[in-house]
Amino acid sequence: MVSVVGEMFCNPYTTELVVRRRRESLKRDRYDVFDLSDNLIFTVDGGIWNIRRKRVLRDATGTPLLSMRTKGLVTMRYKWEVYKGESTEVEDILFSAREPNLFSFKTLLDVSLPPQQPSITTDISSVEPGFRTSGRYIGSSFKLFEPIHNTLLAEVVHDFSWRGLITGNYSFKVRVNPYVDFAFVVALLVIVDDTSNLR
Repeated sequence: MVSVVGEMFCNPYTTELVVRRRRESLKRDRYDVFDLSDNLIFTVDGGIWNIRRKRVLRDATGTPLLSMRTKGLVTMRYKWEVYKGESTEVEDILFSAREPNLFSFKTLLDVSLPPQQPSITTDISSVEPGFRTSGRYIGSSFKLFEPIHNTLLAEVVHDFSWRGLITGNYSFKVRVNPYVDFAFVVALLVIVDDTSNLR
């Protein structure tokens, strides 16, 4: 089982989701996540162009499950840290994601989980990646792998169009393998999409 956000998001069957992104303003956009019956599962609000540079993934009732923060301007490579709820405490970090290469035409991310006993000085971006995304040259489609055994965990297909890119309104199809945390995959989708849009 691959549980990062929580075991309640690990179904014993393949999970398929539809994610719709829409731009609400120049500094803010939103992702709505639905199952195939069109039931709302998650929302993601916030934006990378606002001062806080933060996004929050919430369940259908509005309860925050995790928050994503980017530190791209500091490191030159885009780096994200993801925390439980809206915490910023080191003991609440769920995972980090960063670009392995400074110059890449694909959206590639190394994803690291925190060590079992994190400390104040722990930089989990230096931890060996537990997961890796492999993207395409155009758009935000990607596959999520466990790199040691090259095991496919999930696939995200971006319904790419130039019009959607210009308007900021487009959608994704998500397929998550059994016993893989689909909340984790949705968080990575947002990170990959934001990283792609920052290029």
